[in-house]
This record gives sequence, C-alpha cells and structure tokens, in this order.
Amino acid sequence: MSDLDNDFKRLEQKIGQKEFQQNRGLSNEVGYYIFDYRPEDELRVREYVKNIANRSTVATIGANVKIFNLYDLMMEILDDFGYTAGFEDLEKNFGMTHVIEEVNNILEMNEEHNLIVKRIESQLSDDEPTIIFITGVGEVFPLLRSHKVLNTMNQVIDQSPVIMFYPGKYDGLHLRMFGELEDDNYYRAFSLRMEWNERED
Repeated sequence: MSDLDNDFKRLEQKIGQKEFQQNRGLSNEVGYYIFDYRPEDELRVREYVKNIANRSTVATIGANVKIFNLYDLMMEILDDFGYTAGFEDLEKNFGMTHVIEEVNNILEMNEEHNLIVKRIESQLSDDEPTIIFITGVGEVFPLLRSHKVLNTMNQVIDQSPVIMFYPGKYDGLHLRMFGELEDDNYYRAFSLRMEWNERED
C-alpha cells in the first residue's frame, strides 16, 4: 500500500469520528486542517477526494462531505459579473500582478464575508452536520492565496470541520505551494500529516 493510500485511509477514519465532526478536543475552537500532498499526486488525490465524498453521508458516517473547488467557485463568481472574458487582455496589457489585484478586489478577499466564503456558506445547511473539503488550491495559485482563503473562512465558518487539500508542504506554520514556492505563514490549521507522524512515533 502506498503512502497516499495510507493517508487517505487515515483520513477516512478521522472524518468518521464524532470528536472530529463536532470539533471536540481541539486547542482552538475551529477545526481547520491541511492535508498536504506531493503535487505529482494531484490526479490521484482528486479521485480519492471524490470517492470519499461520495461514500460519506449522514447515513454512513454521521455527516455529509461537501467538496468546494476554489477554481470553480472563482470562475463562477467572475462569470456572474461578466469579468472572465477580459482577463487575458488585462494580463497582456498590465501584467499578472494587476490581474491578481483585480481578482482579489472583485471577490472582496480582504473582507471576512468575501464572495468565496458567501458562496460556500450558501451551500451549507444547518439541518445536517457537514465536513467541508476545499480543493483546487493549486489551480487558483497565484490568483488566490490559500492562507487568505483560510483566514477569512475561519472568521465565518466555525461549526463545520474544514480540510484543505494542499499540493505542497505544510509544517504547521509555513505553507509551500508545490513544495517550492513560499505561500505564506499560517498557524491556525492543524497539519494532518504531522498528527499522523506523531502517532506513529
């Protein structure tokens, strides 16, 4: 069995635990986790995530799993405003830095209730426990930064556990996109890999 197989086996066991689903026993009040993985495993990770979400419902584990792909959310919102068509010209004329600024302004990413968070909130139900899977982190880089998404989400969404699937490395403080590019410091999320390694030690 490969390391990735083992990681997803551990993940499936973890999300089935009531303590995890109800955010009990955490040192902070919000259950945010990062599942980091090798970028070359991207396609396998997508398949694993989809399979786990399909199997995980209130009937099977006591909670629904909802997948939110950041790239899909971003493009849906930009398309709603009619902005997607002009970004290629915008990058050609003004550069990627300007595009990043425009996208973040449109999505109101400096606000707690930004449009990404609002879109996720609108698809959650108070009636059933939910576990949130965040994917598409590599697809939106560098337009959206993962630490900014998490920072704004954990100010608003604090009842449902959130797992972000991160194509790179997270050591409990530093985020490294694709294992090489410094994303930013982030310390509010638990590293699932570190937790599992500590248990093995």
